[in-house]
Parts: sequence; structure tokens; C-alpha cells
Amino acid sequence: MLGNVINGLWDSLKPGEIVLIERTDVKDQYFGLHHLITWGLSKGYTVLVVDVIDSLHLIKAKAKLAGFDGETFENVNVIKIGGKIKNGNVVAWISDLSEPVILMGKFKEAYEKFVEENAPVLTIALGIEKLFATSEVVPKNVHLLLSLLAQYVGNEDRLAVHLIKTSLLDESRKFLLGLLEDVATTVIRVSSLGRMSEFNVVKSIRKDMEGVSLRV
Repeated sequence: MLGNVINGLWDSLKPGEIVLIERTDVKDQYFGLHHLITWGLSKGYTVLVVDVIDSLHLIKAKAKLAGFDGETFENVNVIKIGGKIKNGNVVAWISDLSEPVILMGKFKEAYEKFVEENAPVLTIALGIEKLFATSEVVPKNVHLLLSLLAQYVGNEDRLAVHLIKTSLLDESRKFLLGLLEDVATTVIRVSSLGRMSEFNVVKSIRKDMEGVSLRV
């Protein structure tokens, strides 16, 4: 029953979208990620995780401690950005984060090659907020990232979902979240409600989904 509720949310997403799932509290994201991977595989997507600074390893380790099947997190392809720990089938590893222009160029090359060879692709990005928190925020870097994301909107060979922990962004970087929300086609905010989690769809290309709230 619980899985059906979450799957209904994923079923509302369309190929070509960029989706933000914003965790607004300190809780972890392994529940949503586990269900998203399982859903994507069941729908015939090739799942590709963009793993920023070992975010996948951390989520997998916590999920196993919580009793989830860790193998689900291994049955994915991975483009690693930074980090030291291998999880899943790593198809590209970009280790140097010091120059954003080079980083994004290498990512674009690896990502587009993968999508071309494996469409339809469900892209799940983990830890992009870590780049915001640890990198210098200058207009050129922000422009590069937004341009990179915007060019994939409407590309129906892929569906992209970004899992973001907004609590990691300080006030001086909160504006970056607003810029991402402007590019995104769907924005879902996840918060705690007692022992439950509440999913609020605050933006959607489907008018019947805007304002929908789910509690699990």
C-alpha cells in the first residue's frame, strides 16, 4: 500500500522533465531513493545516478542499517563527481572539482554518451547541494550549471530527478535553490510530520498535481 502511494507520485512524472525533491529537514533520503530506483527499473528505465562526493555510499550505508536491501543501490549505473568510494556500475568518474568549466564539460560528454546509448534513462542526482556548499559562488559558475540543466528540459530520452537536502544551504546560498526551481518542471518538498513524511507538490507541469500532498 505504501509503495503504491509513492509509485503514484512517480507515475505523474513525464520523460523530459527535471524534478527537484527537496528534503527540508535533517532526515535522510534512502526511503525515497529506494522506491525511485525500484520504480524506474519497473518502468523500463536505465537508472543512472549522478553521485556527488560519495552521496550514494552514505545513503546506501544508512539504508542497510535501517533494514533496506542494499543491493537495490548497487543495481544502478553511476557517474561519480568527486569522492573516493565506488558503488554501483561506475561509467565515469570526474575527480577534479577545482575548475567548474572543465567539470561540467566532462560531465556533459559522459552523460550525453550514456543517454544516447541507453535511453530511456532515469537520472537521479544526489548531493548537488554539496557542490553549492563547498564551492565559490560566482556568476560564471552559476550560469554554467543553469545552462547545463536547462538544455535537457524537454529531452524525452531522459527523466531527471534531483534529491536535495536544503538544510545544507546557508542563507547566502538559498537563492541558488530558487534558480533551480525556476529551471525545474516539478518541485516536491518533503518534510517531517510526526513519524510520517509529507510530500508536497508545489510546482508541476500537470495542473492536477499542483498542491497535492501525500503522507507516508
